[in-house]
Amino acid sequence: MLWTDPFTSFSAHAPRTATFLPPADITVSEGDLVLTLDLPGLTADDVSIELADGFLTVHGERKRPQLAEGTSWVHSERAFGSFARRVAVPKGVDADAIMASMDNGVLSLIVPKPERLKPKTIEIASGADRKELEPAAA
Repeated sequence: MLWTDPFTSFSAHAPRTATFLPPADITVSEGDLVLTLDLPGLTADDVSIELADGFLTVHGERKRPQLAEGTSWVHSERAFGSFARRVAVPKGVDADAIMASMDNGVLSLIVPKPERLKPKTIEIASGADRKELEPAAA
């Protein structure tokens, strides 16, 4: 009996990805920036994070599983390899204040905004609380 590849028709139409590039979401609030990356199959030990030159960079590697002796790949679509995702952050970000957590292959980074970028409400003085402006020197 001749064995045929059950994925032949499937693989002929499936797009191929060369390297692993984890998808990322970035949200911004009044107080911080949140970066979330999907890293299926990875653990915290597989990932490193650094802040340098105004960029937050997440490095890692998703390794292809080792096959048992006598086993070969018939079809493969999952991407593997080293990756780096780099995001520009505002000047003045405190590296020690960045928080990172990983749960079920989802990495979340919370980057507090520098104080200079946080909104500040300006109160309007009236009456006795009002300061007089000094006239400009001529």
